[in-house]
Amino acid sequence: MRSFVYIKNDEVLPLPDEIEILDTPLDEEVLISNDKKQKALIFAPEINFYLKNSKDNTLQKSKNILKLYEAREHIYNFGLDLEQEKNIGNKIILADINENLASFLKQHNFEVLCLKEDEILAIFGCVGELCAIVKNANEEYELDFDILLFKTKERADFLRQSGCYNYENFKDEVELLEFLQSKSPRYFYKNYIMYDSNICQYHQRRTEHCAKCAELCPTTAILKNDEKKELEFSQIDCLGCGACISVCPSGSLDYAPLPRESFFKLTTLYQKQKILIIPKKMDLENLVLDLPEDVLPLMIEGEKVLSALHFLTLLQSSGANLVFYTDVVSEGSGEAIFLLNAIFKRKFNQTAVWVAKDKIELQNALQKLEFIENLSFDFHNNTLTTRENFAKGLEHLIDKDDLGVVPSGEWLRYGEIKINPNTCTLCLSCVGACNVGALIADSKENALKFNASLCTTCGYCETSCAEKDTLELLRNGIKLNSSYFNFHTLAKDELFKCIECGKEFATSKAVQKIANLMKPRFLGDETKIKSLYCCADCKAKVMIAAMRKI
Repeated sequence: MRSFVYIKNDEVLPLPDEIEILDTPLDEEVLISNDKKQKALIFAPEINFYLKNSKDNTLQKSKNILKLYEAREHIYNFGLDLEQEKNIGNKIILADINENLASFLKQHNFEVLCLKEDEILAIFGCVGELCAIVKNANEEYELDFDILLFKTKERADFLRQSGCYNYENFKDEVELLEFLQSKSPRYFYKNYIMYDSNICQYHQRRTEHCAKCAELCPTTAILKNDEKKELEFSQIDCLGCGACISVCPSGSLDYAPLPRESFFKLTTLYQKQKILIIPKKMDLENLVLDLPEDVLPLMIEGEKVLSALHFLTLLQSSGANLVFYTDVVSEGSGEAIFLLNAIFKRKFNQTAVWVAKDKIELQNALQKLEFIENLSFDFHNNTLTTRENFAKGLEHLIDKDDLGVVPSGEWLRYGEIKINPNTCTLCLSCVGACNVGALIADSKENALKFNASLCTTCGYCETSCAEKDTLELLRNGIKLNSSYFNFHTLAKDELFKCIECGKEFATSKAVQKIANLMKPRFLGDETKIKSLYCCADCKAKVMIAAMRKI
């Protein structure tokens, strides 16, 4: 298969040898093309957009066009959004839609049933396996079908299920028919979500502390099983918007079309370039404006996927602030932009990310892009968590400055833990509860340590603490100074030595706590009281020796 194909248009310039230049489209499929008429796995409208609008000189344009092809190739090669298919039937329900449409669809081999919207009490399942609870003449029954067509905008359950489509989104019956025939008998979809349950802050915990992803999901692609405390995923219902990725605090969710490792490598193509981020759904083909020198578009699949780590990585890879051209800013992306803009304002007196929702805002934002001194930083480590990578980048950016505190948001939360060292016994329940490495046990110092920059403030450590009024979580924002990124000691203790053999076996506070609790119950039994201060081996020996004397 040919890789990089450029179909000639009004923009004529010499291109690198890696790009094949053609006068007209080929009658075969290629990997990437700048022309919709060319059969291609990837249509890249940003290529013509850049050539038509950029103020770069001819040599720079030639180099950058190759980068745009390479960026698309990289995303394709390293994407994990594998295409899947499912066989579905031809049973269609029309909800409050005229019977003329039913007759039309029946002529094209679809089985059609017309119902009133209020007859459909509930709907569940997915495309090809939908089930409706229908009420008719005071009786309720279940009805299995494949696809639902509706007109109302009031039914959230219709909007959330795959296989349910708004009839008013189609200009005529012919367009609708073509759409339905593309879905039946084979329905193609991709897996957009990757999941690591080991660092999920909802998975199998005793109490609920997260599940932001399920809360934000516009469909039934992510649901909570509150009994098991597990997330349930339905890839066929996923729209690929990426909203769940941008709010996942631990990084347990990743975006299959552009996984984190792939994204890190992609950013190397945009070093020393001012970046214009454009979601795939935005129309570029008819957009005409002045694209300043050194500005290069970056096309992304999901409009809501960008997290604080994505934005900071792009900023530090390019060395310049950037523009996000989108008509929708997700909750996670919005809070990430707010956080970074607050930091950049204090550090550089600059805006980090300009958001443009239309052509006028885009043109104005593009004129404000500039390279920022000391911003560039190249650090990516795929073995670290999302928060760890973000913390490394932010620590470099802040350097030795003290830029105050940025308040915590609803989705992107920061804070700190306070511990009463007098009541903490270093049982380390909180360490076991933390799955992002913010709380650790330092065996060399017999200390409990905490790094606020890694903490997602889920609160599970607070729930897990065995001591009353000992551990408190404060969601008080992110402190922008160098010490914020270090581990600090919250509590420490000396190890207690067994009074028989001298072996260290527990912290002094833990031994004393148990002793104070058990002494009254032992009613002056000196052997039992002595055993409280012994290691496990000596405890047995002491008790056996006492029994032999009896």
